[in-house]
Amino acid sequence: LKLKNLKKRLVNIKVDFFCDSDVRKKGFEYQSCKVITPEELYKLNNNTNIFVANDYFQGVLLYLKENNFINIFNSTSLLVEPNVTELYDGDLYPLKLKRRIDFYNEMSKKNEYATSGFLKIKSVDIQITEKCSLKCKDCSNLMQYYVKPQDTEMNELFSSLDNLMNAVDYINEIRILGGDPFMNKQMHKIVNKMTQYENISRIVIYTNATIVPKGEQLECLKNKKVVLEITNYGQASRAHDALVDLATKEGIDYSTYKCEIWQDCGRIMPNSMKSEREIINQFNNCCNSDLITLLHGKLYRCPFSANGNNLKAFEDSQSDVIDMTKKYENISELKKMIKELCYDKKFLKACFSCNGRDFTSQNIKSAIQTKKV
Repeated sequence: LKLKNLKKRLVNIKVDFFCDSDVRKKGFEYQSCKVITPEELYKLNNNTNIFVANDYFQGVLLYLKENNFINIFNSTSLLVEPNVTELYDGDLYPLKLKRRIDFYNEMSKKNEYATSGFLKIKSVDIQITEKCSLKCKDCSNLMQYYVKPQDTEMNELFSSLDNLMNAVDYINEIRILGGDPFMNKQMHKIVNKMTQYENISRIVIYTNATIVPKGEQLECLKNKKVVLEITNYGQASRAHDALVDLATKEGIDYSTYKCEIWQDCGRIMPNSMKSEREIINQFNNCCNSDLITLLHGKLYRCPFSANGNNLKAFEDSQSDVIDMTKKYENISELKKMIKELCYDKKFLKACFSCNGRDFTSQNIKSAIQTKKV
C-alpha cells in the first residue's frame, strides 16, 4: 500500500528494496522490489533513504540508528485518505483499515509524544472480565488459566478510569475486552461511562462472535464513538452471521475478521534462560508490548503482564505496575508514572516468563478448545 502511494505521490522516489526481519521472506519480490534482510540492509550506504512501514516504529528506529542510518522517515504522509482507500486492494473492512492506519500513525509519533508534556496514548485495553464463552488452550491473554474467572468490580473500575482519564490528555482508542466482554452483564454501564470522556476518540469492543447482545448491551453499541470488532473463528464463532446481521440492521459500526492462525504465545514460561539483550530484542519486536492494559484497578504495559500477575504466575517489578485505585493528590505525579510505563520501558520482568510474540513465534491453529483449565 505504501509502495503504491510512493509511486503515485512521490514520482521522483524509486523504491529499490523492502527490508524485513522475517528471514522466511528473504528473496521474495513484490512489485519487482526484492525483500532483503536487515544484515543486507546494513551493508548499504548510511545515506540510504529508509521509509519505516512497520507499526512498531521505535523498535525499528533503534536498530537503524545503531547502524548509523540518518535518512529515516515515517510513512504517515503517505497514508492520507482518500488516497489509501482508492489504492487498497486487500480484504480488510474500510473501518478496520482506517484503524490500522491510525495505529501506525500513533506509533510513529511515539517519540514525539515522549519528549513533550502532552500525554497521548495509542490505545488502552480495559479488561472487564476474566470470563470467556470459549476456552481456547492457546489464548495469548491467558484466559485458559483461570479456574474461577471473575468480572471486574464496578466501583474499582470507575475510580480507576477517572484517575486514568484525569491524567491522560488523549487516548486514541479504548479497547474493551475479556474473555468476551458480553460475558459481563454490566458491560453497557462501562461503555456508557467511556463515551462520556471527551479525551477518548474511539471505543472498540472485541468479541469472539458467540453471543448476540440484547437490551442495554445492544443499545450501548449504537453510540457513534463505539465500534464492534468481531473475530470470526469459524465453527467456534457460532453467532457470527447473526451478529453481523444485527449490527447491519441496527446501524452499528463494525468490522469482522476471519482468524485461522495464532502465534504460539499463550503459555507461561517458567525459568527463562534468555539474556537481557535477548529480552530487549523480544520486547522491541513484540506486537503486544504497547497494549497498555487496565485490569482490576491496576495498569500494566501489556495483557500478558496483567493476567500473569493477576494469576500470581509471576510478579512484575513495582515499576511495571501502577495502582490506579489510589487517591493521587498530585495528578502530575500519576501522569509521570503513566508516561514512564508507556514510553520508557526497555522490557518487563514478565518478558522472562513469555514466549514472545513476533515473527519468530511459531504459527498455530487458532481457537483450539480445551475442557481442562
